Amino acid sequence: MRRLTRLAVCAGLLAACSTPSPPSQQQQLPPLGWNSWNSGIPLTEQMVHETIDAMVSSGMRDAGYRYVNLDAGWAAPTRADDGSLRADPDRFPHGIAALARYAHDRGMLLGIYHSPFNQGCGQDPRIGGAGHEQADAKTFAGWGVDYLKYDWCRAEADHDEQVRYFTVMRDALRDSGRHIVYSINPNSSGDPVAGLEYDWSHIADVTRDAVDLVPAWGDTALWQEGVAGVVQAFAEAGSLAARSNSAHVNDPDMLVVGIGWKQFANGHPTMVLGAPRADLTDTEQRAHFSLWAMLAAPLLAGNDIRDMTDQTRDILTNREVIAVDQDPLMVQGQPLSSDGRVLIKRLAGGAVAVALFNQSAEVQTVRTSLDAIGLDGHARATVRDLWQHTDTTSTGTIERQVPGHGVVMLRVSP
Repeated sequence: MRRLTRLAVCAGLLAACSTPSPPSQQQQLPPLGWNSWNSGIPLTEQMVHETIDAMVSSGMRDAGYRYVNLDAGWAAPTRADDGSLRADPDRFPHGIAALARYAHDRGMLLGIYHSPFNQGCGQDPRIGGAGHEQADAKTFAGWGVDYLKYDWCRAEADHDEQVRYFTVMRDALRDSGRHIVYSINPNSSGDPVAGLEYDWSHIADVTRDAVDLVPAWGDTALWQEGVAGVVQAFAEAGSLAARSNSAHVNDPDMLVVGIGWKQFANGHPTMVLGAPRADLTDTEQRAHFSLWAMLAAPLLAGNDIRDMTDQTRDILTNREVIAVDQDPLMVQGQPLSSDGRVLIKRLAGGAVAVALFNQSAEVQTVRTSLDAIGLDGHARATVRDLWQHTDTTSTGTIERQVPGHGVVMLRVSP
């Protein structure tokens, strides 16, 4: 969600609080799915049904996309007489449990949005979760919800207070009797870098670590307004590699593949976005998708799946790139110290994913070597281009022409 303002980072250390146990005993791979927020489409039961159906018919489900996550706007503005949450009766006349069954019957999973406070993030503050955590977690479990996005949404950003509230909801989910993936966003506060400054990996399954991503390549004016283009969001996420592991996923925000600037701006009228900008090119969108896979990030699409182009579908369903994101080692890719354009990510089985990243607008020749990417001692390697779907052999050097604002993504196997 949109952060509220860029204030000084609050003081405090997570180590000063009690260290809770890991959020789940299950292997936590990056979630794949769809979230309603970036689409700008009015959130209704019919729209969600159509999106689920489109994810099945387009091949997205079979490529691994399972979560269909309702962001802000699903709930009625007040609680029921017994204090329980309820769906907006006009938008979701059959309720969330029926929607979860619709998803489950088609091999999909349902996610939902909530906040302790709801101050400025798209839902009524009267239904905030603070003080209702146990009841709300049991409601979500009873509905058959599989994923919770829990958004801070409050100007105050005292770190110890954030830890308390996020931990209470985590414990309530554990006590609910259902495994629900727990995704938190501490950045939607007066501390826009809370996800970077503090280690949340012992509290959540997934943690937002960047400000809101918009469909732009890299734009200083946008950055000054508190939102990020692809380049800035990727750079922010780079310092968090140690927090990516089998129990925790770093989240640099949802994908903007297939989302035009006008569509995004019209769907987010309260965001300060300034003058219209050019849409991301196909090359930039492939680069964006490649970089998020190298980060072992959630791949949560936000485009209108019901009406996407063949090019958008081909990007989102590239199974070879998805396999890098879903690699069970859960290693986050890092740039080489000798050349920041070369990103490497160790994979299970001894292979290495390599992304040759060209941030400039002009074509660049980028080269590296088997030794540099960690395959020292190997005289030969198979180099698979994950976008061209072609194989070559390297006897030491890897060299490619990388288009402006592009990524050449490789899987190198000794």
